[in-house]
Amino acid sequence: MEIIVKNKLKLIKWLSLDHVFILQHVQANQLITSLHYRELMDMTGKDRVVIKLLDIIIGNGENVCRNFLNLLKNDDVNELYPELREWTKTVDTKETATTTRQPGIKVNSNISASDGSVVYSPIITGASLGSIEMNMTLAPLSLTRSDQKPGRECEHRTIQDYEKFLKENTSLLVQRVKNIDPVIDDLDLHVESVANVRAKPTDQNKMRELLTYVNCESIAKDLFNALCKHEKHLMNELLSSY
Repeated sequence: MEIIVKNKLKLIKWLSLDHVFILQHVQANQLITSLHYRELMDMTGKDRVVIKLLDIIIGNGENVCRNFLNLLKNDDVNELYPELREWTKTVDTKETATTTRQPGIKVNSNISASDGSVVYSPIITGASLGSIEMNMTLAPLSLTRSDQKPGRECEHRTIQDYEKFLKENTSLLVQRVKNIDPVIDDLDLHVESVANVRAKPTDQNKMRELLTYVNCESIAKDLFNALCKHEKHLMNELLSSY
């Protein structure tokens, strides 16, 4: 946390070069909530977006800050930020903080879940604790997940700007699309373009190359529909926060 605070001005300068790109990676690594992601995507002014993002990261505590710094060390993330890449080489993100544990403390916890929420049992290790009591209450489901967000299934979803959607989700699509060949088969691309895409050695490279041929709304819509068909789970996830 302290590293981010001390270097906040530098991080704002570097990450503002392409704030949408870093947002995709932060969301993909679940460092921010879907609500925060939508809020940041709706903001204007790239500097303001990055400032808000850093404030959210800092506010989420030491572990999230450490994970964020580790994310910045990833070559796929810092490839667009040369100065950031050099800086991250000097940053030590190893956990050095220690926690003083007091044995014999009785912990009481009330946990509840409703409307499709899921409760997972916590795992406590490396601590000398007294007895732990947890009262868990599960409320009946009033709605299923699909009922809560009608019309979010990508096959039945239309959006105003398909090119914008693909651009804003480029990083996630490149990282996570695995069924790339059937997606290509469903597109009406020039033979040479298809050959160039298929010639790439990895799915990530193929997807990145494929996105370079999205130069009009009709192609973007065709690609969107093909992804909905062959990458349904991923597309529904992206649409849920769009």
